[in-house]
Amino acid sequence: MKDNLVYVEQRVKRYWFKDGIGELAGGGLFVVLGLYFAGHEWLPPNSLARTLLDSSLILILIGGMFVTRWSINFLKTRLTYPRTGYVEYFPSQKNTPSRRILTAVIAMSVSLSLVLFGRFVGSFNWIPGFTGLVAGVIFIMTQARGGEGRFYILGGLSIILGLALSFSSLSESYSLGLFYGLIGMAAMISGGLTLARYLRENLMPAEGNNER
Repeated sequence: MKDNLVYVEQRVKRYWFKDGIGELAGGGLFVVLGLYFAGHEWLPPNSLARTLLDSSLILILIGGMFVTRWSINFLKTRLTYPRTGYVEYFPSQKNTPSRRILTAVIAMSVSLSLVLFGRFVGSFNWIPGFTGLVAGVIFIMTQARGGEGRFYILGGLSIILGLALSFSSLSESYSLGLFYGLIGMAAMISGGLTLARYLRENLMPAEGNNER
């Protein structure tokens, strides 16, 4: 009985990620953040536009999270729930399985070691590397919750890209802009391909009846 409950819980978690909509919306927010950081290099230092941009990060984050959540609910209501139903998951207090936690810990340890190495070398901008590490761990832990292997790829890409930009000669703003922009586009591509497959495999009830 306990094994059946665990299986059902895993299926419910996986259901939330099976359509790729979360990646599409979250990737879009990352692209906006990429434009925000890159904008610091495009605008003159003492211009009004630069001043407004500097003070708008909290608004972008709050507004972006609101729009992202609204977009996910809107698209799932229009595309997902009519096809495969509405399922709500109430997370328990149980720990993530030890094997997946170990995977995240190993990834974090390796990345932190590289970050510290770069700091000692003296030619290392640590912020993109640390950002890539955090985003990578989040992707990996998302895979642990949803059981979707594509998040391992996104997590690895995030860590590698962050470290590569840290060792580059680009400015901090351009490095962060590139990181968020590229990871955002990768997430959107992943989400778009996943959504396309989901729509092909799960037709609307009326569409399924017409094909018979």
